[in-house]
Amino acid sequence: AVVSTQSTGTNMGVPSPDVEEEKPAKKVKLDVDNRAQAPEPKGVPEDAVKPVISKMSDYEITELLGQSEDGKTVFTRGVISGLEGPAVVLFETNSIDLERVKQFLSDLSVVKLKMNNDIYNIFQLDPPSGTNSIKTTVIHPATQKVINKFTMKPSYFVTETPEMYKTITRPYILNHLGDHRWVYNILEGKAEQDRVVCQVDDEKDGFMLVADLKWDLTTVENMYCLAIVQRRDIYSVRDLNQSHLPMLRNLQEKCLAAIKEKFGIARSLIRVYFHYQPAYYHLHVHFAHMRYQAGAPVLGKSLALNDVMQNIALSSEYYENATMIYYIKDGHALSVELDKHNIIVRE
Repeated sequence: AVVSTQSTGTNMGVPSPDVEEEKPAKKVKLDVDNRAQAPEPKGVPEDAVKPVISKMSDYEITELLGQSEDGKTVFTRGVISGLEGPAVVLFETNSIDLERVKQFLSDLSVVKLKMNNDIYNIFQLDPPSGTNSIKTTVIHPATQKVINKFTMKPSYFVTETPEMYKTITRPYILNHLGDHRWVYNILEGKAEQDRVVCQVDDEKDGFMLVADLKWDLTTVENMYCLAIVQRRDIYSVRDLNQSHLPMLRNLQEKCLAAIKEKFGIARSLIRVYFHYQPAYYHLHVHFAHMRYQAGAPVLGKSLALNDVMQNIALSSEYYENATMIYYIKDGHALSVELDKHNIIVRE
């Protein structure tokens, strides 16, 4: 399960780990009126889901996987008492190191389940008295794919031709569509409904805008939402053509208007973009505040929605025929496939 634990208490470039949006910007609270309009997490009844972890002392660190560039997040691997398989736990705060992380693995740290969606779980962690609060994400059982994601390894640029996409990338995508249960739970109204900002219910052009779990719904400058399309046959920008323009234009307009209405953020302050390669192959669009550092444009990853719409308006097969540059981390499952064809140049 993935557990994001939020406790309470006293530009262009290549990022380090292949992780989407994890680093918060400086906090600015919503005013009282806007906060009242924001959806509030309602929590999960205690008898609804058995928490994957009840006290932090049940977690034992076996390996330090890495640390974010800004030094605010530590990635660890370990085991949870009584559970089989490895766990990956992320600890995020204003300033953190492994020794500080170990202070939280105590019987005095209290965790309470707030939300469950398939393998994703949100907990509130109240640390021991005198310890600064942190955000904690627990992933269990952690697959090798998850472990690789948070293990510090070098990334490499790949120049993907249309032929490479057809013969390597697309077969890889079609073989990795079984990891989207959590996405379907959201679209089917089974999870995270208290975080839905707006939605259009339509088999062809429908979508749902959801506040990402990384956002606390109150810190304006950290605003980060995902618009997930309802269709399940559009995997990435490579699949987009002129027939999708009405959906994309409506999605952009409705989502920007909803963010303005609910959170008071002007559209001129919002980045709207795709990732390629995306973190998961179900088409989704990112909406991030301009000051949210992790939402900054990234060379070899970010594609502005307006640019994508303009390109396919000019040529319906633009992304089908385009040669695209992206970066990928060493050890990623796709990089393994690319290595079979000697695509990645490491020297």
